[in-house]
Amino acid sequence: MLLLLVAGACGVPPAPTSSLAVERQSVLGGVFEPGSPAVGALVPVSPLCGEPDEASPVMCTGTLVAPRVVLTAAHCVESPDVSQVLSVVFSPESARALPAERVRVIEGRLHPAFNAVENDIGVLILAEDAPVAPVPLSGLTLPADVVGRSTRVVGFGLDDEGRTGMRRSGTARVTAVEPGTFSIEASPGMSCGGDSGGPLFLDIDGAERLAGITSYGDPSCTRGINMRVDVHAAFLQASLDDVARAPPSRPPFEPSVDACTAHCEGHADCPLGMACVPRPGGAKSCAVAGLEAGRFGADCTGPEGERLCVKAGGACRLWLPCNEPEPEPELELGGGGCAVTRDSGGSGTVFAVLLALVARAARSRMRRQEGSRSPPPGAHAAGCHAG
Repeated sequence: MLLLLVAGACGVPPAPTSSLAVERQSVLGGVFEPGSPAVGALVPVSPLCGEPDEASPVMCTGTLVAPRVVLTAAHCVESPDVSQVLSVVFSPESARALPAERVRVIEGRLHPAFNAVENDIGVLILAEDAPVAPVPLSGLTLPADVVGRSTRVVGFGLDDEGRTGMRRSGTARVTAVEPGTFSIEASPGMSCGGDSGGPLFLDIDGAERLAGITSYGDPSCTRGINMRVDVHAAFLQASLDDVARAPPSRPPFEPSVDACTAHCEGHADCPLGMACVPRPGGAKSCAVAGLEAGRFGADCTGPEGERLCVKAGGACRLWLPCNEPEPEPELELGGGGCAVTRDSGGSGTVFAVLLALVARAARSRMRRQEGSRSPPPGAHAAGCHAG
């Protein structure tokens, strides 16, 4: 459900009837890419016990361009709420990543002129330095003879078996250059579902340079439109300078605090892993990101129960809505079973708890697109062809 809503959030017109039967292909001609360590997968983090991080689906792809800054497509991170539940995974296979290779996102920033498919570029700010070296922004300007040249695309999108979560790369051919974008076609590689925000590299004077990021393409994943990094250099540099000057920080996650009394004005007022959410009456409080306003209850005691069981450090705790009365101590302690626990092994509940966040992003995007330019008929956002 989450992926379908993200696709809807891209706000792209449906493909023509003649192309609906065309299956989305993997990175055509692509191969497993154990290198390119700065290219990471954007994945949601479920707050629920029993929803392991390893099972999280890939939403998009991004490239580390500074120790705490990841470059990606704006449509992947356009909602401040969605950015609160994301991590960037720096591993060739997202499901096999070590804990140190999963870095929580603290903030998302969009190009100020982003709308629909124009200026589809943004950055994610990480809560700590990534465990890999960044790809430097080199000040590259696209060469005059770039049309006809090969470019390397990298992403965690769909493979030939319809799976995501494995870093892959392939070569494509540049077919046209516009003021803010450049187009590519499969030759034989091409970005596809899950690759939005991923990098495109050009070989300049014997060295690979970051030239673009995946934005959108056709349903069959044979042609694509990519944002030019050189044209958006000022936006990117401003973000790099801001983070270098004053890295955003958040207080540590503390489950012993009564979250219902932790009032806030914005996400930055809440601990990492929590978000500022509205409560009845207009007030806001800090809640576990992805959930309604609430507070931590007793430790979970088993898999049977009606309440949500959330990750709280190394433990699993009940999550009790603020608008419900405090349970009797003997009931809370004696009946602390949860609908979801670490023993359940499920992976679908993450979609339910994040549903409202992504739906809100979709509605916002649709409103903003009224009267704006749409992609060519049959095009789709590559994070929809990407995630």
